[in-house]
Amino acid sequence: MTVLSIVVAALCGAVALLGLFYAARALSADLVLLGACALLALAWLVLGAALGLRDLGGASAPPERVTLYGYLLTALVMSVGGGWIGVFERSRWGSLVIAVCAVVSAVLLMRVHQIWPGGFA
Repeated sequence: MTVLSIVVAALCGAVALLGLFYAARALSADLVLLGACALLALAWLVLGAALGLRDLGGASAPPERVTLYGYLLTALVMSVGGGWIGVFERSRWGSLVIAVCAVVSAVLLMRVHQIWPGGFA
């Protein structure tokens, strides 16, 4: 799970920087930024599926499953929602929303590691 978490964190940072670059240059979200946002959502989906399969396999379950899967679902919805707004808001603000959603996703990933420190090793 550590490798998946590193991939998700790297994607969060890359999407946030790309979104900030687009917003600073007054560019609307194009297929590059929207594709990066979709890739981030896919990474969250893979991380959630891996954790779900680990729980189904009988490994040590996190103390509060509802909170864990709530964080994962929130991060997935934030990624998809940011891309959705980026499609329909055809100004720099759509790109900025994608950047903010990526930063929120990174914070959610850090919180997951703080709440379940042994859950990803």
